[in-house]
Amino acid sequence: MSCSNIKIIITVKDVDEANKKVLSTPNYGKEDILITDCLKRFPRNTDRAIVALKVALIDITNNTRLGLHKRDLSLCDIVDKILSIKDFDERVKNGDPEIVNEIAKANGKVNLFSFASKYCCYHNKNLYGNDDYSIYDTILKNNLSKYFNDITKSQIEKWRKNFDYKSYNDYIGNKLDELGIHCAFRRRKFDHFIWYNNR
Repeated sequence: MSCSNIKIIITVKDVDEANKKVLSTPNYGKEDILITDCLKRFPRNTDRAIVALKVALIDITNNTRLGLHKRDLSLCDIVDKILSIKDFDERVKNGDPEIVNEIAKANGKVNLFSFASKYCCYHNKNLYGNDDYSIYDTILKNNLSKYFNDITKSQIEKWRKNFDYKSYNDYIGNKLDELGIHCAFRRRKFDHFIWYNNR
């Protein structure tokens, strides 16, 4: 393992323990079960009403604050964007990183990078049992540099502004490789580790 750019060593045990703590909370744990149940009952992203319900559920449980942009972005804009993406379900199942950027661009007025990463992550993991998407949010942006020497908040913000999800996602994957974290759902557990220790 190359540790030259690592400030704090994080282990498989660390991410496993943080994940268990997050999932045992009365709010996040129960909401994760609720999201999983909803996605399994309504897996496809082809029905307008179903997609609207899933967007609202992920927004509320993940505090992505879509409502703050009501003047420039409606729920219908987001739903229409998801419905317009060709082969959405197959692509999110296969972990296509570009789909995050497509959702994030929405109607071109608001950057939905955080919401898009979460919408894709939940479908990919909770529905299909995969681990291809790292979530982006303010806690990760503000705290990754505490753990790694080779990243700054401004670099992460640049990826967000430029709709370059692949670079962000690849960065997280490379760091997990450097740390030797090769457990099931390592991306989601790492997200929980960063959130739990910096919330």
